[in-house]
Amino acid sequence: MTEGEMHDLAAAYAVDAVDPQERAAFEAHLEGCEQCRREVQDLRKATVLLTEDLEVEPPSQLRATVLDMVAAEAQGRPQDSTQPGTQGDPVKGGTGQDAGAEVTSLAGRREAARERRGPRPGRWLAAAAAAVVLAGGVWGLTQALDRDPATQVLQAQDAAERTADTADGPVAVVVSAAEGQAVVRFPSGFAAPQAGSVYQAWFVGADGTARSAGVLEPEMLEEGQALLEGSPDGAVAVGLTVEPEGGSAQPTTDPFVVVPLT
Repeated sequence: MTEGEMHDLAAAYAVDAVDPQERAAFEAHLEGCEQCRREVQDLRKATVLLTEDLEVEPPSQLRATVLDMVAAEAQGRPQDSTQPGTQGDPVKGGTGQDAGAEVTSLAGRREAARERRGPRPGRWLAAAAAAVVLAGGVWGLTQALDRDPATQVLQAQDAAERTADTADGPVAVVVSAAEGQAVVRFPSGFAAPQAGSVYQAWFVGADGTARSAGVLEPEMLEEGQALLEGSPDGAVAVGLTVEPEGGSAQPTTDPFVVVPLT
């Protein structure tokens, strides 16, 4: 293999997708190539980080899709239409070859032949295996990052929703014991508080005590939902009050809506 082909093996080697012959050759190459050693080390670290603690399964068609893309790219490589012994081929024996045509060196012809052939099928499969592993890890990481805490509550298997009516429509609270959090949801067009005031959420205990579940910022009302601060454990209801800007340690007004949780 050429040095360039050795460099190309780094990704496949990092995910154990090479055959014994390629492994032996690449490991011998690694001894004298700091660039490949760093690349393999970085790829292995990236693979671990991308897949560690991710329980999200990538789509079943992901592997097939990546392999199809790799196969299409391999088949689409330009091929040299000239053949040894035909007009235009620099190798001796073409009937249309000029007597004074330049004769390339044996090493040059070997390199040209390798370029025409492209990577062996096994190399494509090795590259595909590396792509599948990394694509699966990236997909899983993306899905995990896309799932913000509010979404996790709303999509939890034990999510339970309770509602209470207001003049603008029903306000809902979704609680997940598994996630240990709750989300309050507002109807479309829910009126914002007057200037200098804010809405504040409260977890209300069975004894009537209230603990703050956070100030509801304007953007939360625009989005139509907000992740409440703290755990709903022990709460029998969620109440919303109008408070001075910045919120209060305890409610200063009566709640304008109370959503029972039991």
